[in-house]
Formats: sequence, structure tokens, C-alpha cells
Amino acid sequence: MKKLTGFLMVVAILFSFAVMITAEEPADEAASTTTDVSAAPEAAPIPDNADMTLGMTESKDVMPATFRGGDPDSSLVHCLEDVYYEKQEHSLIYKEDAGELAEGAKFESDPNITWDTKVKDADGNWKTLTSANTNMAADGGKFFAPGEYQIGNSGARQVGGSSGADNEAIGEGTDPTNEAGGEGNTDTALVGEDGKTEADAKTVTAQQSMGVQVHDVTSPDLWVAFQEGAGSVDMAATEQELKSKMMEKIISTLGRPFSTNAEDYEEASYMFVDEGADGERDKEPFEKTARLSVAGALFNDRGAPKFETKTVESKTLDEESMTRQVHVSGGEKSALKGVFVRRNVPFIFAAMAVDNGDHRAKAGEVACRIEKADGTEVEKDGNSYLFRVPNFPRDNYEDQPEYFFVAKGSDKAGNLTTIRTPLYVVNTQAAFEGGRNQ
Repeated sequence: MKKLTGFLMVVAILFSFAVMITAEEPADEAASTTTDVSAAPEAAPIPDNADMTLGMTESKDVMPATFRGGDPDSSLVHCLEDVYYEKQEHSLIYKEDAGELAEGAKFESDPNITWDTKVKDADGNWKTLTSANTNMAADGGKFFAPGEYQIGNSGARQVGGSSGADNEAIGEGTDPTNEAGGEGNTDTALVGEDGKTEADAKTVTAQQSMGVQVHDVTSPDLWVAFQEGAGSVDMAATEQELKSKMMEKIISTLGRPFSTNAEDYEEASYMFVDEGADGERDKEPFEKTARLSVAGALFNDRGAPKFETKTVESKTLDEESMTRQVHVSGGEKSALKGVFVRRNVPFIFAAMAVDNGDHRAKAGEVACRIEKADGTEVEKDGNSYLFRVPNFPRDNYEDQPEYFFVAKGSDKAGNLTTIRTPLYVVNTQAAFEGGRNQ
């Protein structure tokens, strides 16, 4: 009997252990499931901003950092005026694949791209010239005036996460086999237009700017006025007085002739060397020309008032610094035959220049004089010049000296405008008022 009782106790104990083990298995499975869910990797966060690089497309017209004495450690880009340049940027938000922004990310819209250009004014303030929403990753154009510029690019794009990764929520007791939209799913996200959830995408932005130094490659505009003291003309007492009369006109006309009517030049005869009309002023450096205009009675031996204008060459002065020179060489085969003054008639002259480097805002001095063929300067007779012996026509006065009028104007960049033309003394009493020989 004792043996039977002992056997039953052993069976009872074994049964109890079996029940306990069976009960623990579902709990372990549940715990394992909970642990796996909590350990699931989170989606990579989408950044608010993306890096951007901005620069000029490489070309021979993008100058080195040391151009014209530039600082090699400066980030300024050196360019030339009136040359076409292409600006380009690089940013992850402008690429085809958003995966480089965040793992599993995708673009939900096209990029929104804006380019803007600012220039520093005379007071050191930045002034916006253009701002255009082009939606293009590259932008091209010319800088039409020298100066310091700032080019900016800003972009924005909608970026979403991998499908369902950012917005799926698992609630307690939710049956993972229950399909979305079925009964019992209380965690559905709000739905907006086109079936997209409000949390589907976020705006990622990128922006960058660069400084550009645009260099002057245009020769200065140069004016010369000749005034005789004869007839009804009240000649200026000094060159400075004549310059004062010129200054307001040369600035207000931006270096161009103030009139194309010959009758407006009875007070003085003018020689103009300027960059030309708007279309001519925008030419690239290697195609640049200048315009020579002569107006008044002192540019022909008859003393007849006239206005004439012709195109003249612009040449490279220095290949390394890319400076330019316009040189007017007068003579029988030139657009400018010479300056014709009358013997025994006093005259004075003055010259001034304006430069596009400061937007022709002020007039500068120009070195000018009359010299002989050997370069010796001809001195004034008192406050004016006066020649008593004619030297024209040259065949009739070969024993008389040759005279030349010379002028030289330069700007801060080193561009030059120069003139060297014969100055003839004619044996005539041409009436200034009527433009007739008498």
C-alpha cells in the first residue's frame, strides 16, 4: 500500500511540472514578440537643410585668384565685364534620387530654384539687380559693368520617407493580420489631397552664395574741346574754365556726344572717343570697338562745321592683365584727318574723361598737349596757343615744323584711350560763323 501511495505522489509532482512548463511557453513567445517589435530599426530622419556648392563653370574667361593683384586666399571669383558666364550649383535636393538625403527617402515634388544677383554700390551697400525663380540648376548671363557682385542660389523640395516607414503605428492588441481600413484599426493617419497623408513629406531647403569681382576691360571715354578766340566766340580765359563747361555735359550724356547737329558746335569744336551706342557697349572684350566723332569747324581745312562719326578699333594692351587700348591715329588716310587752326588766331583746348568703372559718375583729368615730330612740347603764347606761320598744305611748307596734338586718358584698371593726330596751321581767314573761307 505504501508503494502505491508513493507512486501516485511522484505522478502528481510530474504532472504539476508539465502544467507549469506549458503555461510559460505562450508567455515567453509573447515576450519575444514584444521585444522584437520594440527593437525594430527606426527610419532615418530627413534633414531640414542640405549642403550646396556654388561656382562658375570653368572657362578661359574665369580669371585666377591672383588676377590683377587679387588675394590668393580670397574666395572671390574673378571675371571680366561683358563676357557670358554660366553659374552652376550642386546639392542633394537637386538630384534624381533622394536616398542620399536619408535612407529610404524619396522626392515628392520638383525642386523650386531661385537665382539672385546683387551689386555693391558706392556706399558699400548691396543692391538687388535680379531675382528670378528659374527652377533651373544652372544660370547664365553677362555682367555689364565692373564691380563687386554677389550671386545667390536658394532651393526647396518636398521629401518623403519610405512607404509607411514614418507614419505606421502599431497599437496594443492590434491584430497584425488585420488589413488597413478594416474594423478595429483606429490608428489611420489623416488623408489630404491626392491621397497623401499630411506627414508624407517635409520641405528640405539648400542655399549658397558666392562673391564675384568683375573687372573693367573698357577704355575710358575721352572728350577734347578746341576753342578759337575769333569772330563772335567768347573764348574761355583758361583751360580750367573750358573744362568746367565740359564736365556737366560729359557726365549727363555718359560720355557720348551731347549733340549730332553741327550747328550746336559753334562755340567750340569737339573730338569724342566713346564706347559707342548700347549695342556696341555690350560687346565681349575681344570684339570691342569704340566710336570716334568729330564736331565743329576745326576738323577740315575749309573751316566748314560738320558732325561725323566712325568706328575705331579696340586692341588688347596687355595679355596678362587683359587691359584694352583705343588709339586714334589721325592723318590723311584716317577717319580723323587732323586739327586745323588758323594762323594768328589764338586758341585753347581741354580734355576730360569718364570711365565705366565708376558708372561714369565723375570726370577725370586727361594729359594732353601739342608737340613737334621729335616729341618736344610746344609752349603757349601767354594764356593760349598762337601760330603765326602756316604749315599746311605740307607740300607748300615743307620747311615748317610738323605739329601733333596728343592726349592720353587712363582708368584705374590700366585701360587706355590715346590720340595722336596732326595739327595744321592754315593760311586762311575762315569765318567761324559762316564756315566759309574769306
